[in-house]
Amino acid sequence: MVWDVRYSRNNRIRFLVSFLFILLLLVLPVFGAQVKDEVLIDGANIFIETESFWEFNQGYVFIVKDVSEDGGVWVELSLEDVSLKDEVLYEGDIFVYSRDSIELFNMTVDTIYYGPGGDLVTFKPVFQYLDPSLPAPVRVNPEISQNGSDISPEPDVTPDNSIPGFCLITAMSCMVILFICSRFFEAK
Repeated sequence: MVWDVRYSRNNRIRFLVSFLFILLLLVLPVFGAQVKDEVLIDGANIFIETESFWEFNQGYVFIVKDVSEDGGVWVELSLEDVSLKDEVLYEGDIFVYSRDSIELFNMTVDTIYYGPGGDLVTFKPVFQYLDPSLPAPVRVNPEISQNGSDISPEPDVTPDNSIPGFCLITAMSCMVILFICSRFFEAK
């Protein structure tokens, strides 16, 4: 069989253009992926006694002010001694704090323990996200708390670091490459 030079050249150009297009499809999702806010605390458990506090990254302080007889816990979030949000929560309630449409805190009241020496409130899971308006925190060992409270080193939630649709695009790209290659190497 005699190959036509023009036919071979056209196939090579088609193959090159197709390859570049597929490469573009594979690379665009990586650059176009939505950048998630940096997670400072990812699903940890924290325990705070009544009238005690938890020092979060970037200078945030979370205070358990009081526990009522009806099962509510009065909490307050502050920054540099300025109260940002306070509310009464019950077991299962979620404390969420956002600023400028950016969620910075998301913590669920897990259990409220009552005792003669004081009350203890557990929050699980606890998430803190980077506040872009404040200086980035210095990384410290999460097992060592600044206030002597206990923090669980193992988060209950696994973060999702995958790029949405990447597997589908990759699979489709592979199928297109196989189709183009089969056409390219097909003898006429």
